[in-house]
Amino acid sequence: MAVIDCSALVRTLTDHGTGGVAGRRRLTGVASLLAPGLLDYEMISALFGMRRGGKLTERETAKAVADYRLLPLVRHETLVLWRRVRELHHNLSAHDAQYVALAETLGLPPIASDARIARGGVATCTIEVYA
Repeated sequence: MAVIDCSALVRTLTDHGTGGVAGRRRLTGVASLLAPGLLDYEMISALFGMRRGGKLTERETAKAVADYRLLPLVRHETLVLWRRVRELHHNLSAHDAQYVALAETLGLPPIASDARIARGGVATCTIEVYA
């Protein structure tokens, strides 16, 4: 099991370079990926934004969405984590705070490809960042 954030999944599903390879290698053998329920919305927003911005073709976008749908994702409600999310929000975005609060509760390090969560300095868990 692993808690994974949107930045890591987008990179894993769309990057054909070393970042994507690192993400795919990290997730090899992981039985289930855990994330806040907001992940679906973040993924669609990121992928469609990359398409609109010319970073992905229509075909690449469709493949990334199809691959995303095949992942062994377990989505968690985060309203129960509201107090911790609120505490973390002083240093993290509301989105990032949900990933960290979930990871802390489950005792798992969140996986990200964006170091801003680690730089926030407020998580009580180790943030696993790959580039």
